Amino acid sequence: MFALREDVVFTASASGYASSTKASDSALEDGDEIGIFALDPIDALNVKGTLGQGKVKTEVPVKWGLDQKEISRFAAYLPYMAATEGADLSFSVKADQSSYAGYSASDLRYAVTDAVPGTPVDFLFQHSLSKLVVVMESPDVEVESVVTGELVTGVKLNIVDGNVEGTALKGTVTMGKAVAANGGEGHVAILVPQKGVFPLTVTLKGGTTINAVMPSTVTLMPGMAYKAVVGLTGTFKLTVTDWADDGEMPYINKGA
Repeated sequence: MFALREDVVFTASASGYASSTKASDSALEDGDEIGIFALDPIDALNVKGTLGQGKVKTEVPVKWGLDQKEISRFAAYLPYMAATEGADLSFSVKADQSSYAGYSASDLRYAVTDAVPGTPVDFLFQHSLSKLVVVMESPDVEVESVVTGELVTGVKLNIVDGNVEGTALKGTVTMGKAVAANGGEGHVAILVPQKGVFPLTVTLKGGTTINAVMPSTVTLMPGMAYKAVVGLTGTFKLTVTDWADDGEMPYINKGA
């Protein structure tokens, strides 16, 4: 056992974005709550921390060992959840992501870093799940809603290595209306990484329904954004991109 000395100091940011701003949906925000795991030899598990101005205030102190010379590994995730299962964290995306609250609560993120005793621990968060953006091939079409078919909605995150694995939990996801930087509109949702054909039900203004299904099986990968272009006859074209490209579509109804 180590005698305890000074508190570990934590900072946090998102890959490519400063904290305390919501210029994009990837940035962190003051008040975001994270869970922190200080691994061997400190062994502090799922300590709750709150982000403020790039720093993290923990609910209970995490301390270095007095005579500790070993580098420690620290892992963190958000959004914070009180219950965990050892090294595995059970999580599910929200079925209703039509509001910003439902969408952001579905955006599981992970960070891991090694630190020398006595130095700050800097968490750089990455997206753990996948993002799907749906736009219509015809820009003049007004869309009321987009709902996925039944997909895997549950996932386990291994807190040691950050790997995610889908569970048996399934359901549909109602996507949220979003706007791109160029003014184009679409619908967006966070989905569990998985392999499938991903059927979509697109309801247009006036009640017309379009059922779109990918022509072949694809695999959604962790941390990737996908753009689906849907035609009026149900055609479905999918492209993959970095999360910060076509995937960055802040919510129109962000305050909801």
